[in-house]
Parts: sequence; structure tokens; C-alpha cells
Amino acid sequence: MPSHRCHERIGRMMGLSVEALRDANQLIDGPERWLNTHGFYEINLIMKLFGSSLKHDDDRKLGMKWVRFILQSIHGQQGILAADLHYAIDYIERWLDPEMAKWIIEKISMNDLLPPNRHGFVHKYRREWSPAYRDNFLPITAYCSTCKGRMKPINAPFCNECRIDLLENAKGSVKITLELIINMLAKKIVEREICQEVVDFIRRNLQAIIEMIIEDRRQRGLNSIIAF
Repeated sequence: MPSHRCHERIGRMMGLSVEALRDANQLIDGPERWLNTHGFYEINLIMKLFGSSLKHDDDRKLGMKWVRFILQSIHGQQGILAADLHYAIDYIERWLDPEMAKWIIEKISMNDLLPPNRHGFVHKYRREWSPAYRDNFLPITAYCSTCKGRMKPINAPFCNECRIDLLENAKGSVKITLELIINMLAKKIVEREICQEVVDFIRRNLQAIIEMIIEDRRQRGLNSIIAF
């Protein structure tokens, strides 16, 4: 994820206070420590009663609601904006990280291979099912879409004879472009109900934000995908 310095620099462009930005950065990236040092330790206790707690970069809807609530109680609307901007910047950076982007593309590719009305993934070698893609898992299919079930029985994973070509074709079909980053960011923003003010700011400054994140990664010795 981008450094806190990068987060703050972008946040100042939006006109947010350094205090709100720093609390947002520290709460989102180190929730347990921040909660304990700022007298909000009971928040995690309450969440644990429901089988959860705030985690590093926790962008689950429940976690985000707690983060917004806490920061709003301290910084008002600026706290909410600082939190949502942090999440949005992290979403952008994921697509600039070669390893993360590779993982996301593989996940998208595997999901695209799922036929209609069939759900889940099965392990290549073991009798193990998963509701979401994991390493060494293949999507369930009614039959291999290449050989039409001649190689394997109905409801088996893609047959070995066809699987490699299917996966390679699917992976090759997804290219990282600025348009893809924008589309995936828009989807995430809608799913996570990011504030409209943050959305408008990113829309006006996306190119500059991407360049700042890439420069931040370069200063930390990290490579980035140049998508445009």
C-alpha cells in the first residue's frame, strides 16, 4: 500500500487536514494499536462479540462503518473523507503493484470461466470445494467447454487436455489499461459506498494521483505497472 506520506500528500491536495489524514492512515493501517492508544479499545471488543475485529486495511463494509464513525467523532466530515480517500488510494495502488495486479487478473480470469448457474471451485488434485478462487483451484463446469465433456464426465473440472489452453487464453484476455483501472475502481467505489466528494476529487485528479503513487513506490524500491 502507499506510504502514509503519499496518502497525506494526496489528502492535502483535497484540502483535508493533516490531523484527520494521519488518524485515518494510522487507524486503517494499524487499527489495534491506534484504538488502544486513543481510548477506543472497546470497539474491537464489541466487534469480537460478533466474531470479528478491525484488521489492517480492513475494507469490509462493517469495518469501514466503524472507521468512519470513529474518525467522524474526532474530525467531523473531514474524518469520513480522509478514511474514504485512504481506501480509494489503496484500491488504485493495487492495480499498480505487479504482483497484486497479476493476482487480481487471475481471479477475474477464473471467474470469467464460470459457466452460468454453476458456482464454486474444486481443487486440481483433491476432492475439495471452495466458494471462491484459491491457488490450485479450478472453476466447476457442467462440462469442459472445449471438448464438450468427451474427455471427462459431466460436472467434472476442465479436463487436463483442455485446461492449460483455457487458462492461458483467459489470462491473456485481460490487459491492464487505464480504462481497466478506472472501471475496477468505479466498481469498488460503488460497492464500498465511497463519499461522492472523494469520487469527484479522484475523477478530476486521477492521472496525478497515479503518478504520485508510482513515484512513491519508486522511492521505496518497488516496481509499478505503467498502464498508460
